[in-house]
Amino acid sequence: MKDLKFFLILFKPYQNWLLAGILLSIITTLGGIALLTVSGWFITSSAIAGVTVVNDLAASFNYMQPAAEIRALAIVRTLGRYGERIITHEATFRVLAQVRIWFFAQIIPLATGRLALLRSGDLLAGMTSDIDALDGLYLRLIAPVTVAVFGLSAVLLFIYQYSAVIALNTLILLFIASVIVPLIFNRLGNDGAKAIVSLTANFKTQQIEILQGLRDLVTFQAYERFKNKALRVSDRLIETQRGNNRLTALSSAITLFISQLSLLLTVILAAAALQQGEMSATDAALLVFCVLAAFELITPLAPAMQMLGKLQQAAQHIREVATLPPTIVETQTPLSLPKNFDLALENLSFRYEGQNEWLIENLSLTIPQGSKIAIVGNSGMGKTSLLHLLLRFFDPQQGQLLLNGANYQQFNSDELLSCFGLLSQRSQLFATTIRGNLLIGKADATDAELNAAIAAAGLESFIQKLPDGLETWVGEQGLKVSGGEARRIALARVYLKNAPIILLDEPTEGLDAKTEEDVLAALEMIAKDKTLIMVTHRSAGLKLVNEVYQLKAAGLSKLPSIPEKLEQVLLYSD
Repeated sequence: MKDLKFFLILFKPYQNWLLAGILLSIITTLGGIALLTVSGWFITSSAIAGVTVVNDLAASFNYMQPAAEIRALAIVRTLGRYGERIITHEATFRVLAQVRIWFFAQIIPLATGRLALLRSGDLLAGMTSDIDALDGLYLRLIAPVTVAVFGLSAVLLFIYQYSAVIALNTLILLFIASVIVPLIFNRLGNDGAKAIVSLTANFKTQQIEILQGLRDLVTFQAYERFKNKALRVSDRLIETQRGNNRLTALSSAITLFISQLSLLLTVILAAAALQQGEMSATDAALLVFCVLAAFELITPLAPAMQMLGKLQQAAQHIREVATLPPTIVETQTPLSLPKNFDLALENLSFRYEGQNEWLIENLSLTIPQGSKIAIVGNSGMGKTSLLHLLLRFFDPQQGQLLLNGANYQQFNSDELLSCFGLLSQRSQLFATTIRGNLLIGKADATDAELNAAIAAAGLESFIQKLPDGLETWVGEQGLKVSGGEARRIALARVYLKNAPIILLDEPTEGLDAKTEEDVLAALEMIAKDKTLIMVTHRSAGLKLVNEVYQLKAAGLSKLPSIPEKLEQVLLYSD
């Protein structure tokens, strides 16, 4: 429950909306109960008056006042229900927006390193479905329970004014239906509710991974296997949902049975009181209809308690991610960035959490400002991880990185990132326009600066052919542009950022020969007066550098000359 209590704190800015929704729900519910009660009394009183004759005269009955009350209650119930739906849903949407803002604020410090260790599909699917599940915390749990407590208290107090015995009988049966039954079905459905959260996240994760890797799955004839795996998860999810739906139906049936039993006992007790002259016929009818209406208050309670496990599981998942420790610890008194950007790695050792063996061990290297170097090695040797250390996505467990002689950990990580421009093999484009993607490199770039970046990246002819030019939408993950065009857009971003150090991670991977040549030519011009550090396992791009270092299990060694066929060097190296 502590996870749910934590999120209630996030609801505080919108407590007025939440309270207004609950207040309207109470008014609407009590209005509905009063409407049914008064209507039943009115019909009964009218019938009795119609057949009552005293001294050859029909009994008089003032039907104007109760008729007006019924019309007023009907209007209150209708308007109240409409307002309650608007207010409660508006409150829910505002609360969920607040939770999303809080969640993203929590994971921003984790984005550079910690989140990279999580499965992207699991993170995306889990967090979206888990946060969406929290809409039930207020709408289907807090509000119904609060309304039931206040509403039942008012109803029982009203019944007590007419008959203490009927009030006690109603109280006992309402307690069974509103507390005992929901608690039983909460226990019975708790495991299923938690399983639904996990299975839903798992199913969405597999869908995302299949879509992201569809081309490779089809190529290697693995699509059917992955599809069947996802379908098995889907079948388990459907079966679990069916089990919980059966419990919901059973709890509703039991609640309905208890309500009918309470109605029957009320009729019996009211009839006994009527025979003994302790109650009038119209009062008896009034109590019967009041008890019948009271059970409407507890109808949502059993499903609400049954989904409590789902809410707890969702809240726990969200907090687990949001409270993960960052991979770096920011200094409270950061140094200002230097004007010189010499880099040095001193006895650097690094491994990811959960690894026993060092990925990088005792690595030392000096990179003066303006150097052009390549770090080569086979896949899995830690080349990309080395770039992540240079970007300070992680801190090394041993040794240190130095910028102009000062330890990386003495700088603010965001300011440190401003020193680097990165071009990787995966050119990340966002679902916006070409202009929007370019402005990530420099948010306040002028049209002249954009045009210079476009020219430097060789994008001029491509953009000129587009009807919307820079306003062309690139689509999700840049699906509307080719791989080469996406790489050029990313290269233009690097140009716009104008950082003193450029990092290249397999910058021409996946490009055809002509595009590769064009991208390398643009890189050579852009990096002319800058430090350039490239990691690769291919010969392409080595003409951009002056020195080549080979990363092996034994450490880092400088190659005596730049190899023409790097692949052969790596193939026969130990």
